[in-house]
Amino acid sequence: MIRHFTATAFVTDDENRALLMWHHKLNRWMPMGGHIDENELPEDAAKRECKEETGLDIEILGEDTTDLFKGENAEGCMLKKPFAMLLENIPEHGSHPAHQHMDFLFRAKMINPSQQTNLDEKEGKELKWFTRKEIEALSDEEIFVNVRRYVLLILGES
Repeated sequence: MIRHFTATAFVTDDENRALLMWHHKLNRWMPMGGHIDENELPEDAAKRECKEETGLDIEILGEDTTDLFKGENAEGCMLKKPFAMLLENIPEHGSHPAHQHMDFLFRAKMINPSQQTNLDEKEGKELKWFTRKEIEALSDEEIFVNVRRYVLLILGES
């Protein structure tokens, strides 16, 4: 099985809403994300993908971890810890064979809350900010069950 590393950003705002994109290929509401480029860190990929798909600059949020490199930065640095890591089965589509995504899921927030979105229409048809109640009202044909669960988890934390 072919496997690709991917990174996803679940972006929320100060009003406790989640930003999702109506994805062209999947025909569902999805968070921003995509493949990690060669030599790219997962958190940088999530930021890049969000910028490309929405025009937004985001900050990746991560839980506090013990800094194992404290005082020894020449040895390395700590990465942001994703809130989940998934192995997703991607079915065959077009000329692309079935494969799997090893997906790093990150919480994120906008750096500048007044920044306007700018949808990349090659990726999606629409961007929308969703409240918890609006996410709960979506059908399984509008949002994948796991995506709904993650968005509700994140919105419940705020």
